[in-house]
Amino acid sequence: MTNTIEEIRATLAKRCHRETIEEDLNLKDLGLDSLDVVEMCLDFEERYGILFETSELGELKTVGDLMASIEKKLASKK
Repeated sequence: MTNTIEEIRATLAKRCHRETIEEDLNLKDLGLDSLDVVEMCLDFEERYGILFETSELGELKTVGDLMASIEKKLASKK
């Protein structure tokens, strides 16, 4: 799962035009609005076979929130 998480982190960095992504960064500070977050999560759902609840999307405030949610979803798939 570590490779997948690093791949997700790299995808996020690329989308935000950054070399690195720190987990304490607010998604808004990265220039992502709520629509950007939804679109990105839809991409992750399709790519990794996970599902975000609509209510959950509004709770994702930081990179760490997003990464923790994805890790939990990937772990529950096993």
